[in-house]
Amino acid sequence: MIPTKPSDTPLDIEETGWKSKAVAAIPFATGALQGKLARDLPALPGPGDSPVGVPSQYDIVIAGSGPVGCTYARILVEAGYNVAIIDVGEMDSGPKIGSHKKNTVEYQKNIDKFVHAIQGQLMPVSVPVNKLVVDTLSPASWQASSNFVRNGANPGQDAFRNLGGQAVTRVVGGMATHWTCATPEFHKAERPKLIKDDDQEDDAEWCRLYGIAKTFIRTGHDQYARSIRHGLVLDALSEAYSNENTDETERHFEQIPLAATRINPRFVEWSSAHTVFDLENRPNKEKPKERFNLFPAVICERVVRTNRNQKSIDRMVVQDLISGKRYEIKAKVFVLCTGAVHNPQILVNSGFNRPGRPDASEPLPAELPYLGSFITEQTLTFCQTVFSTTLIESIKSDLIIVGKPGQVGYKVSFTPDDPNNKHPNWWNRRVVEHMMKHQEDPLPIPLDDPEPQVTTLFREDYPWHTQIHRDAFSYGAVAESIDSRLVVDWRFFGRTEPVESNKLWFSNVYTDQYGMPQPTFDFKFPAGRTSAEAERMMTDMCKMSAKIGGFLPGSYPQFMEPGLVLHLGGTHRMGFNEEKDKCCVDTHSRVFGIDNLFLGGCGNIGTAYASNPTLTAMALAIKSCDYIKAKFKPSVATRT
Repeated sequence: MIPTKPSDTPLDIEETGWKSKAVAAIPFATGALQGKLARDLPALPGPGDSPVGVPSQYDIVIAGSGPVGCTYARILVEAGYNVAIIDVGEMDSGPKIGSHKKNTVEYQKNIDKFVHAIQGQLMPVSVPVNKLVVDTLSPASWQASSNFVRNGANPGQDAFRNLGGQAVTRVVGGMATHWTCATPEFHKAERPKLIKDDDQEDDAEWCRLYGIAKTFIRTGHDQYARSIRHGLVLDALSEAYSNENTDETERHFEQIPLAATRINPRFVEWSSAHTVFDLENRPNKEKPKERFNLFPAVICERVVRTNRNQKSIDRMVVQDLISGKRYEIKAKVFVLCTGAVHNPQILVNSGFNRPGRPDASEPLPAELPYLGSFITEQTLTFCQTVFSTTLIESIKSDLIIVGKPGQVGYKVSFTPDDPNNKHPNWWNRRVVEHMMKHQEDPLPIPLDDPEPQVTTLFREDYPWHTQIHRDAFSYGAVAESIDSRLVVDWRFFGRTEPVESNKLWFSNVYTDQYGMPQPTFDFKFPAGRTSAEAERMMTDMCKMSAKIGGFLPGSYPQFMEPGLVLHLGGTHRMGFNEEKDKCCVDTHSRVFGIDNLFLGGCGNIGTAYASNPTLTAMALAIKSCDYIKAKFKPSVATRT
């Protein structure tokens, strides 16, 4: 980015006319689609400007439309509140607003194609300045004589203390438009405390919240029960790590808890923000008594108090990113669910904490002094394996094969319900059908067989989360020369101890592509427990993956770039006492010192956690809604 001119914003910075390549490439809706969106959505109300049918003040305004924002919206809209969601992104998920982009036949038939969809959605948070000199340009081309800031780089970022893989998704529905849908509950050792000094009550509260959250996101445990590859991996690992076959502690393997619904043997509907809450405007034919508006391509710049001593927020300043116009929205309650990076960014831009590189010689800021401190990101090991010949041959262990494929008299059969069969009838029936129909295929795996989705969950003696599966990430695509049915992905996620020196701070000189204070990381994986567990985790992954097959060339065991997990946490962490616990929000997700400002998302989770955090962040939002409903009454609906 480049230095900005003085302005009237709290941080005295503003967006320049220059935009980075990333923001210039955002596909704004145009033509007929633009017109349709403009007709379908009400105009954004500004101060003193209330279009017909649109209020100038809401009960609740939520920034961010991911699963956490939609959890707030669902509960509060259904409770009678007049709610608005604003989101910096646009609607690009098809007819179901905020739905998962993998819910297409194309991607479910070829998961590796979805890698490119993910890569196209991720925008890096902080990129150090590239000082590489290109000395092979034509002599006629313009060439700089010294280094300068270009292509959206951050001159304040130390490349050695960066979360270089950290990225954000700016679309309606957020990262849930392309996530893995893994929704495990946190182990007790990972969870933040909600009930002080009463473990039994705390356990009961988490059980209640998780139960609600799982119904919202549709978490299931058996969507892949009839996948041959899933069963192959699950059975092989369960047998290898049973008490009879290992000197180590017995390990339990199961399906990854997945937010998804199996529609039929060939198609899964992956859950998303849309699953939690239908983002269609209300009232409508289906919901004639509910009140809700969605405003896409609108960024929350800051929340405003009349004076700094005031204990409540009056209004939110937003900008329509297409027209460039700024508006103020009033509400009783404001909820920021824009992610672990953008929530603190908005707060700093609103006058909380302070902008600029942290200086230990200065006194702590008066408001939210621990904002952006104690941040965590998970360690990640990764490899890919190819099924062993032994396992592939075991698929056919119950079959009776006569002749050779392609020759007269070739026949494959099995004896149903034979007590000596190793596999269930459905398995053998599918393999027989495939081998007879596709005699040219040397693999006994049906072409449309669902992928494996196996895990052994976090536990205290193995404190990491595992995903043994085939899925699309921003890395790990399989070469076309390898049959993808043979490939298994291994992703092990480790916890990181929160330490105060790991920080996320915001520049008082440079802006990001949206004119907000540039985020900058000051992060290193801590020595001690974090590093030791990461090494144990790598060893565990290598030993376990060897039970399934050999490594895929080019995808040998490796530690991945810090931040690539995209599970950043602790940027505005939760606690009971702001000073004693060095935190930013209470256990209702309410900002300390402000009565009507709430923060949602993984930034609240200040513990060392290894599991996927979405379900836990939703659980915290559900608890927060309980508090909001108890403290703030909905307005009375009036006819317009």
